[in-house]
Amino acid sequence: MTPNDAPVMELRVPALAEYVSVVRLAVLGLCGRLPLSYNEVEDLRLAVGEACASSVQRAAKADCPSCRITVTGELDEGCIVLTIRDDVPLPPETGPAGSLDIDPDFDDESFRISLMQLLVDEVGIGEGADGGQVVRLVKKCEQGRDAAG
Repeated sequence: MTPNDAPVMELRVPALAEYVSVVRLAVLGLCGRLPLSYNEVEDLRLAVGEACASSVQRAAKADCPSCRITVTGELDEGCIVLTIRDDVPLPPETGPAGSLDIDPDFDDESFRISLMQLLVDEVGIGEGADGGQVVRLVKKCEQGRDAAG
C-alpha cells in the first residue's frame, strides 16, 4: 500500500465501552485478508481493545460523552497497520516537553502499554495533531504462510 492510498478500513465510534467490541469485530474482518494464525488475530484484537479501553477510560475521566475513537486499518507489504485515534483531551503534561508520560497513579495505562507491546510487533503512542492520543499498532505476517498455522 502506498501512502496516498486510502485505508482499507475506517471506523469511527463513540468513546464508550460498549463500542469496543464493534471495533474488535471490524478488526477480525480485516485480518481475514491476511495470512495470520488464529492466535495472531486474537493478539491483534486484544491490543486494539486495550488501545480503545485507554481512550474510553480517559473520556470517562474527562467527562467527555461526545468524544470519538477513529480506527483505521491498512494492509502493507506483509503486515497490518492499525491506527487508533481519539479526540479525548489529554491531561496536562507532567514530564519534559513533547513526552506523554504515564501518570504514576494511573497504573492501568502502564499495564495496557506493556500488554500491547507483547501482543504486536510495533507500538507507537503519541499526541494527535488536533489533540487526543494516537496509537499505532503493527502486526507482521509472512506472505503465503498457512493461515491456520
